[in-house]
Amino acid sequence: MKLNHANLVTTDVAGPCDFFASHFGFELLDIRGKDAFAVLRGSDGFALNLMKPGKGEAATYPGGFHIGFLVGKPEIVHAKHAELASAGREPGDVRELTRGGARSSTFYCHAPGGILVEVSAFDA
Repeated sequence: MKLNHANLVTTDVAGPCDFFASHFGFELLDIRGKDAFAVLRGSDGFALNLMKPGKGEAATYPGGFHIGFLVGKPEIVHAKHAELASAGREPGDVRELTRGGARSSTFYCHAPGGILVEVSAFDA
């Protein structure tokens, strides 16, 4: 079984589209309804759908909710951190974490629309 897509709700659909295309290699496949719904595709075929909330609804997530990108090595984490910082995205510090006995280099950054993004790599 393969995870096919994620559908994220945000008040700003165009901003995250540009963010994920510019910094994470997603391709914008379709945008509909005055920037109300967008479909992006990652290089691995994963679809990321972005949509505005329904009328009267909020675009909120529970604390700690985020999407995570796993890259090949810690050097890529640091390079992505520098890229996002130079783009004015204000990523959090790169931290060395231990999860389930495995060490990783990890940072978090907010995409436009308030979507929390994690970038990490397992240390060799």
